[in-house]
Formats: sequence, structure tokens, C-alpha cells
Amino acid sequence: MSQPFSCTASVPELRDIDEDNGEFWVGNPFMFSNVQENLSAYERNGCFLNDRNGSFFDMSYLSGSDNRGDSRTVVGTDIDKDGMPELFVRQVGGGALVVYKNNFPQTNWLEISLRGDKSNSAGIGAKIVVTAGDLNVRRELYPVVNFLSQTPAKVHVGLQNHDKLDSVSILWPSGKETKLLDVKPNQHIRVFESDDHFDTL
Repeated sequence: MSQPFSCTASVPELRDIDEDNGEFWVGNPFMFSNVQENLSAYERNGCFLNDRNGSFFDMSYLSGSDNRGDSRTVVGTDIDKDGMPELFVRQVGGGALVVYKNNFPQTNWLEISLRGDKSNSAGIGAKIVVTAGDLNVRRELYPVVNFLSQTPAKVHVGLQNHDKLDSVSILWPSGKETKLLDVKPNQHIRVFESDDHFDTL
């Protein structure tokens, strides 16, 4: 279950719901208390891959993520520093914490942490644009908060097969803009609002 930023958001079902098998869907978890359903039915987890054409592939069985551990939260972050984020699933049963290693083919990447000055110290709320050839990736630094979990305050950018970056632009919460031109891919950098420099972590 993931919590949207807006309490009025409504997310449509990813697939047809099998009501005969006890499945249900709540489009807004803020409204869950109104539907009088029980989450502890040990349903199998689902994992879906975006096909970039407006649909998803169900890869639950292939990925091994369809366990019945009564999962309550999931976050993604790169713990082995190979640029491929892993999934962390917190469960009530079937093992308290399950980590799924990312075994997709290796591609180029960039991780960005911020150190604010006039803005807040972690740069929360900053807008980031990474340009590499015909690829423009836009991110906002808002750590994802799920039930009893939170991702680190950093942005992960997948660069596909681009091995050169044209620019990294940051619009800080204070309104200041930083543009970096000499950034190499496949590293974790920390950018400082005070003087626009960055170091490698």
C-alpha cells in the first residue's frame, strides 16, 4: 500500500478485481476506514512493471515477490551502491523484512543528495532536471513515506544507456537555481546550495 501526497487522490485499479476471491480495491488509503475491509487476509503481493505505453506487466510470480507475508509497506533504495534500487518489504508474518535485489540489466544512473543553506538542510521540495541527449528526467525531492517506513532524502535518476550528462539543474525551495555541467554518471553526488559545488559520496 502506498500513500499519495494528496488526501483527495484516487488511484484506479491496476487490473480487474476478483471479488469472488475476496479481492477489493481502495483508491484512496486515507478513506480506508470507511470501507470496513480487513488487510490481514494474507493476500499474495503484486509487482507490476510499467511498459511505458500506459499499461503494466504483472511480474509478481517471475520476480518472486508474490509471497503471502501480510506485507504492510514497501520502499525502494540502493543499498549496495550499484545504481539499481532494491525493494524493502515490511511484513507482519513470513519474515519481518524481505529485501528483493534488483536483477534488471545494468544501465547508467545518477543519485543526488542536497545540502540546503537558505532552503531546508536536506533540500526537501527541490525540483531537479537531468538532461542527457534526448532524455529529460524531472524529479522532486520528497522522501516517500509509507506505513512505518521512509526512503532516504535523495533522488535516483535512471539514465538508460546515456553515458554522458548534458546538465543537472536544481531549483531549490528558496528559489535559487543551480546548474551543473561537469557531472559524470554512475555516482552519488551531494550538491551544496551555498556555493553550487558538489562532492561525491
